[in-house]
Amino acid sequence: MSPNRAKLQQAVAAVGVIASLAFVGWEIRQNTAVARAAAVQGISDQIIQWQTEVIQDEHWVRITTFLQTGGKYAELSQEDQIRYQWVVSATVRIMENRFRQMQLGIISEDDLAAGGGAANTWWFRSEHFLDSWQSRDQTIRWNPEFLEFMETEILGLR
Repeated sequence: MSPNRAKLQQAVAAVGVIASLAFVGWEIRQNTAVARAAAVQGISDQIIQWQTEVIQDEHWVRITTFLQTGGKYAELSQEDQIRYQWVVSATVRIMENRFRQMQLGIISEDDLAAGGGAANTWWFRSEHFLDSWQSRDQTIRWNPEFLEFMETEILGLR
């Protein structure tokens, strides 16, 4: 084999390796985009499921109507306060899920706010939500890092 032919074969092999690496990089980028899209869809599905369930609960509709027409959290019966706190916990759990996905780099900060998430300040900063939130010791329910984020960025308490 002539030296020129060997050099040509090495150059072709090098181009093949580079092309293969570029293709693998492109595939990884595509798979990452698919994973992010699935995570965003999962977030939307969580909210849709949550909204569908609570709107069918006559107790929740009554509680929401009462609070949105000027009623106070403290005026709810103990039973209704517990119902309200379960809905609050579910909502915050969805936010925690988004927060964790953002930390892992699966979703962006914009995705954190999508579909009633972090941008949903009318709910999270409402008097009744804050009254419910502050009526319980949240440090035993949530990871400190998430709690800091929730109370600073979402609730505006710190």
